[in-house]
Amino acid sequence: MIVRSVTEYQALGRTVELADGRATSTRLITARDGIGFSLAFVTLEEGLIFDLWYKHHWETNVMLTGSARLSDLGRGKSWDLDQDAVYLVGPTDRHRLEVQRPIEVLSVFCPAVNGDEVHDADGSYPPTGPTPSRQKPMMVRNQRSASVTADDDVGLTVVVNEMTGAVRFPGSAAPSAHYLSGGSAVVSGSECRDVVSAQSVVLVEAGEEVHFDVDEPSRVVTFVADQ
Repeated sequence: MIVRSVTEYQALGRTVELADGRATSTRLITARDGIGFSLAFVTLEEGLIFDLWYKHHWETNVMLTGSARLSDLGRGKSWDLDQDAVYLVGPTDRHRLEVQRPIEVLSVFCPAVNGDEVHDADGSYPPTGPTPSRQKPMMVRNQRSASVTADDDVGLTVVVNEMTGAVRFPGSAAPSAHYLSGGSAVVSGSECRDVVSAQSVVLVEAGEEVHFDVDEPSRVVTFVADQ
């Protein structure tokens, strides 16, 4: 079990500025970790208009705060995003994000990125491995009523839990990561115990069971790589 916080990784210089400094991406998990996906804590300023096109990856986004308008530039569809939204974008999805209120979002890439990438002229990152097999276009879901499952074919599953008190996460067949959005928690693994602050991620090896004791109602977002 490994614990990493946004504050710690910002201090270590693991934050990349995007959109001329109007967006930041703190890379908490990268390809070097070898768990099948990368995870970043991303902030975007109010009023930012961001055109993106991830030609070589699937990106899963879990909104934490703020609101935006998301548009599929190739198909003419649009969605309003708030803090309860999850959205998926991939190689065929040229899209635009118009930030209405400052955003914090968890951005997860499959295949994992290396951690130093910035967008090219098309709003893309260089290839970093085989792209997940999903053939369907981008989509938006409400995270409180639906998760990302293996059937979505984006390289991982995502579950968003609202919790307080003691919660057990059984071991999974693949490595996993649990992001604590607020409050604090005592987290116990097979060989260690740690106090985890808000905006931290707990990396867990395949098969390892972890226990969270959360001190106040908070979202815990769990990511598990597909096998």
